[in-house]
Amino acid sequence: SVPSGWAHAGRVDPGHSVQLTFALRQRGTDHLAHLVEAVSDPQSPRYGQYLSLEQVRDLVQPSPATLMTVLKWLRGHGVEDCRSVTTLDFLECDLPASMAERLLPGAEFHRYVQGQRSLVRSPLPYTVPAELAEHLDFVGGMHRFPAERRAVSRAGARKDLWSTRALFHLGVTPAVLRQRYNMTASDVGLLPNNSQACAQFLEQYFHQADLAEFMQLFGSGFAHRTQVDQVVGHQGHGKAGLEASLDVEYIMSTGANVSTWVFSNAGRHESQEPFLAWLLLLSNMSSVPWVHSVSYGDDEDSLSYAYMERVNAEFLKAAARGLTILFASGDDGAGCRRAHSGNHTFRPSFPASSPYVTTVGGTSFKNP
Repeated sequence: SVPSGWAHAGRVDPGHSVQLTFALRQRGTDHLAHLVEAVSDPQSPRYGQYLSLEQVRDLVQPSPATLMTVLKWLRGHGVEDCRSVTTLDFLECDLPASMAERLLPGAEFHRYVQGQRSLVRSPLPYTVPAELAEHLDFVGGMHRFPAERRAVSRAGARKDLWSTRALFHLGVTPAVLRQRYNMTASDVGLLPNNSQACAQFLEQYFHQADLAEFMQLFGSGFAHRTQVDQVVGHQGHGKAGLEASLDVEYIMSTGANVSTWVFSNAGRHESQEPFLAWLLLLSNMSSVPWVHSVSYGDDEDSLSYAYMERVNAEFLKAAARGLTILFASGDDGAGCRRAHSGNHTFRPSFPASSPYVTTVGGTSFKNP
């Protein structure tokens, strides 16, 4: 269903280009899960013996039958502009909307707008031929809308200006976090192979100049870096985004003096899913940082089981390579689905609920 806040702007022209991601059925995922347990268990003789991306590929790449069947199906419909990844389990294809609708019966591509943002999605379910069902996990770029962050009002917040002035403080600065977690000036990165990354989505960008100014203001108590070492993807030059700036500034303040990358997945193509694009990058880069921090999540009940199972497999691939992936638990804690009957239930956030990532919840300090 179309989330609230998105307005329908009509069906796209038949020749309008859409970008679809085909998740090909993997092999060896059960073995991969056992291997991840072994390399992660200090009691295991295989502890710390991580795989290269190429070794992961050899374990999970689709069968020759899957590759041949899917490629024959795509080419039979005239789909030629496709790109694979190192692990061979994703295909990203550009094709006209009319061709995509013939390829995936039932689908209709429409444009939806929200302010300055525009997306192309199908409000209707798609089908694939019966002989393809065992070879595909899902097709991305069809239904999912970007997750929206929800503001949380603070109970008992003072509204009058005098009280606001009286209680004014700088908030939770890097010094506050480092003190609360008992970090001293010596708790900084010292080894050259330490590395970390964060991901930014949906036209959210950081600015190097803002980062340098932030560190000048708040980084005097610890050794730190003032530049991101590498940006993977498109880095915009417009106004810096609040969330992207926070992510970069605070990972470089707590993981201080550590080489930091930013994965920028702007979702500039109207039918692209930025989170899915980030997963494809991890499946296509042999050398990536060891730790990834991601502030992203969807309501679990808005996603299909097949999609979540496949994303979990992608996290297993990362874990087998020794990568640690941290996800934000969300602004609402466990979250809640409110029912008129009064029988409210928890509403988990995904990927925070995945067993293969480390989920980090927000910490509120009463007196920072």
